[in-house]
Amino acid sequence: MVAPRMTRGSFRGLSGSTEKDGRTRVVLIMPRSYRPEYEQVVESVQNNEPIFSTYLRPRTELEEIEKNGFNAPEHSIHLIDIATKDLGIWMKPLVSIGWARLEVITSPTSNADFSESSWSCFRHPEASDSPTILLPFDPLDFQGKCYTYPSNFEDDVSIENETEVDIESTEEETIPDAPEEEEEISVVEVVAEENTESPLKVEVRQTIEMLRADGLDMTGIMEHPKFLDVSERASAAGIDVWTMVVGIFQ
Repeated sequence: MVAPRMTRGSFRGLSGSTEKDGRTRVVLIMPRSYRPEYEQVVESVQNNEPIFSTYLRPRTELEEIEKNGFNAPEHSIHLIDIATKDLGIWMKPLVSIGWARLEVITSPTSNADFSESSWSCFRHPEASDSPTILLPFDPLDFQGKCYTYPSNFEDDVSIENETEVDIESTEEETIPDAPEEEEEISVVEVVAEENTESPLKVEVRQTIEMLRADGLDMTGIMEHPKFLDVSERASAAGIDVWTMVVGIFQ
């Protein structure tokens, strides 16, 4: 993974007020002591699109929060905005060591004023399983450190641009031009092909990745009601769903 870029502000300011098509927002909850290990794990993730994130850390109303079942000082809460196709990649090494998926509600403490929200949540096996977390601030507007994990494609482009600068500074006869032109053409073709996928095919891929992030194997995914619904519609449209499932698990 490319090293994350840190800024100060709010999650809303970094990623926008609402989720965008093809992206999702999830909360990850872990013991605070596990955070360094978690960050080492996700450093190896090869994400296709940028990931936006912030850590939510309540510093007030702690007694009220704990009475509701969540010990805030003992936990890290990581809020991320991620491409749906990257969610399975991000969660795979965590699900493999016992992280579970659930739904969690963020609700205001008695002195806060924001709307209650329901989130998809991934939980470390030793973290709190409280279904509701009280917060003294709106998660989207919490002011603090925010992180952007650039896509690996973005990193590749950066490296390619540096290479081109080096090439320009050398004598022409030492490096032929043709291979460079072929590489540039191939990158453009790959991007164009990805962008021409039909909305239904994208929905199939997103459904598979989401269920895979839940820890389901290939058989479990193909028997899940959400997959059966989108698979039936996709098959009627002539999409080879079976090949898509196999391709993702290869």
